[in-house]
Amino acid sequence: MRAGRVPGLRPAAIAFAAAVVLGLGATGAQALWSLGGTVSTDVTAGAWAPQGVVAATVSCSRTDGSSHSDLTLTWAAVDASGYSVKAVRNAVAVVETTSATTATLRLPRTSLSARDVFAVSITPSASRLEGPAAHIDAVLTPAAQGARVECTPAK
Repeated sequence: MRAGRVPGLRPAAIAFAAAVVLGLGATGAQALWSLGGTVSTDVTAGAWAPQGVVAATVSCSRTDGSSHSDLTLTWAAVDASGYSVKAVRNAVAVVETTSATTATLRLPRTSLSARDVFAVSITPSASRLEGPAAHIDAVLTPAAQGARVECTPAK
C-alpha cells in the first residue's frame, strides 16, 4: 500500500482537533465555575456605653429665688441620647433627666450666711446603658457675700 492518502483522515483529524480544542475550552470553563473561597469573620459580643461628659467642660450659672437657687449646668455633648443630672447636699438630692446638654436644678438654700456645696453628677446614657459620670462640686455663695456660684471638677 502506498503511503499516500488515507480516505477519511482529514475529517477525522478535524474532528480530533475540534474535540481537543473544545475539550480544553470546556475544562477551562469548568475551572472558572469551580473557583471557590473561604471568608471568615470574628464577632466579639460586648456592651457599648456612651462616653462620659468631661467635668472640666461643665459651666454653670445661678438664679436666686426667695428660698432656693436655680443652678443651670451646661456641658459639651457626647454620644448619648439622654443625661441624668443629680445634685446632693447632706440628705437633699435633686435629680433631673434630660436629652439636652443643659439642665436647671432647683436647689434649696439651707443658710443665708454659709456657702452651700452640692456634689453634682452628670451621667450620660444610651440604649439603657450608662456611661461614666462627670463629678462637679457646685459652691453657692450666699447673697450677703456676692451671690456667686463656682463649678469645679470634683477631687
